[in-house]
Amino acid sequence: MSTAAKNTAPQELPLAVDLDGTLVRTDLLIEAVMQLAKEHPAQLPMLPFWLARGKAHFKAEVFSRVDLNVESLPYNQPFLAFLSAEHAKGRTLVLATASAASVAKKVADHVGLFDGVLGSDATHNLSGKNKAAALVQQFGAKNFAYAGNDDVDLSVWREAGQAYVVNPGPGLAAKAAALCPVGGVYEDKKSRLKLMLRAMRVHQWAKNVLIFAPLLFAHRFTDVGLILKAVVAFFAFTFTSSSVYLLNDLLDLESDRRHVEKRRRPFASGDLALKYGIFMTPALFTLGMGIAASFSPTFLAVVLGYYVVTLAYSLRLKEVVLADVMILAFLYAWRVFAGAVATNITLSAWFLAFFGFIFFSLALMKRASELILTQKSNGKANSRRGYRVEDLNQLVSFGSSSAYLAVLVLALYGNSPQVAGLYARPQVLWLVCPLLLYWVSRMWLKAHRGEMPSDPLVFALKDRTSYIIIAVMAVVWICAAGL
Repeated sequence: MSTAAKNTAPQELPLAVDLDGTLVRTDLLIEAVMQLAKEHPAQLPMLPFWLARGKAHFKAEVFSRVDLNVESLPYNQPFLAFLSAEHAKGRTLVLATASAASVAKKVADHVGLFDGVLGSDATHNLSGKNKAAALVQQFGAKNFAYAGNDDVDLSVWREAGQAYVVNPGPGLAAKAAALCPVGGVYEDKKSRLKLMLRAMRVHQWAKNVLIFAPLLFAHRFTDVGLILKAVVAFFAFTFTSSSVYLLNDLLDLESDRRHVEKRRRPFASGDLALKYGIFMTPALFTLGMGIAASFSPTFLAVVLGYYVVTLAYSLRLKEVVLADVMILAFLYAWRVFAGAVATNITLSAWFLAFFGFIFFSLALMKRASELILTQKSNGKANSRRGYRVEDLNQLVSFGSSSAYLAVLVLALYGNSPQVAGLYARPQVLWLVCPLLLYWVSRMWLKAHRGEMPSDPLVFALKDRTSYIIIAVMAVVWICAAGL
């Protein structure tokens, strides 16, 4: 039965609002599946069996097993402001969504603007024509307005008296206008390609230059064949690491939204639809593994091992105090090891010891920086980590000590027999020690002041002073090598 008169002006019609992609800039079903994978991975094999019984049953099973934090969701603020204004005018607002009615009710309670909620249950999937039928039954044909964002909403607009189009795809607003009057279009246009590259963390690819380290320190950097092998290894690691980054972001949506910096990531902020992450993650993994497999079986095992360890870190190990930073250091070193495998260069004990200490220091610096930023924002540590703000001084102590041990290893290496065989003027290498000592001390000072982003290597690659120090080190190294 209709609850609105047929001569009601469009702007006074009851307004039904879609949830996924409209009220919130995300897909709650994908979020729920990701949270299920994070919290109850043993139940993932049940997904196809639930889906076989219908999408409504699938949603009911998934949403019943997770507790989404609706307060942290990325709400569409401009559209939410419009809804607040309409609510203040006395307009009837109804949340009508294909998501489970249980989670829709939680969202409605949090927002505090809606007079009613329509959602899916275990037997009815309230999407497309089913949603249109439910709204027609409640309000009557053409006696309600509807706000949506996707082609599936065209079925609803066909029965609506007014349309509001939110963040539409190409041509959707025009399609909606052909079916009913459009009351407003709310768009937040951002370059999808740029967002995809941000999600892939292209800036993190710089860390993979560590693959070229064995070539440099073995003085094989003029061997074109080895350089090409290192380049292939670089891209295999690049695509594989991006796949892990994407998966990590999909699994850590809620945690990232509570982080002072990570909340701006494309998926956490809602700037990039989660469906792109679902597609890009396996695509990049397949591409990285394909490149590694075409390289050699041994290198494929190295890249696959990196992926497995990184995935284990993302799922659980990053929550284990100190073990997480040791694994981070290990993953840094793994890139160097991969470069050695790709180029068939044997790493010396000095080489392994130096990079072990320096990477452990940088991993601790990453954690210390996160704690400092957290302390500055709200004084509370991230619940996903086992660290407390009061651990900060100890982490700084551990990290700076490890950095100075790396300098000590370098100093001892300068007096070792191996140096005499590689360098024409080995004594000149000692000049690298004070330069490195200055660099690590400055990096830790920056971190302590809260001027360090979460990843020190990425910071160094953007830092002018670091480039100057590296350039001076390069001059010293060239002089020592007699080039």
